[in-house]
Amino acid sequence: MRFPINVSRQKRCPVCKKPGPGTKSPVTPRPEVASLSFNVMAQVHGRSYPVFLGSHLMLGWDSGVCKHPQSRSSLGASFFVAKKDGETPDVGQMEIQFCSVGCMRQFLMNAVDELERRIEKVTPEVAVAKEAAEPPPASEAVKRSRRSRKNP
Repeated sequence: MRFPINVSRQKRCPVCKKPGPGTKSPVTPRPEVASLSFNVMAQVHGRSYPVFLGSHLMLGWDSGVCKHPQSRSSLGASFFVAKKDGETPDVGQMEIQFCSVGCMRQFLMNAVDELERRIEKVTPEVAVAKEAAEPPPASEAVKRSRRSRKNP
């Protein structure tokens, strides 16, 4: 793998090259995606410079399916790994320092483990939603249409 990863035109997973992650499709069903997000919150309200409110580092998972066919938001899980309040001048920069690479690896592994725990809590709902999203077999659809014609 080569670093840095250019995410401005991402259309595939940077590790396995599977298509889907990075496309940010607004429709469901869509490919399942795990994400690492860094957000800096700023406000420019009648000023010539932004006022930084804080920043967050977040891990997330999007199942790509929703509870209701007309819903626009899909089921998923996410949480803030780290946050920084906007009280310091360097609020737009977040740096988490560790005493060793081993401790950094442990921190990241623990964060991914926490995301997986949160995903497990949502998995039953995702399974039900995926089942509901699957069209019935063709024979079932034909039977339903025949019944609806007989009983208007």
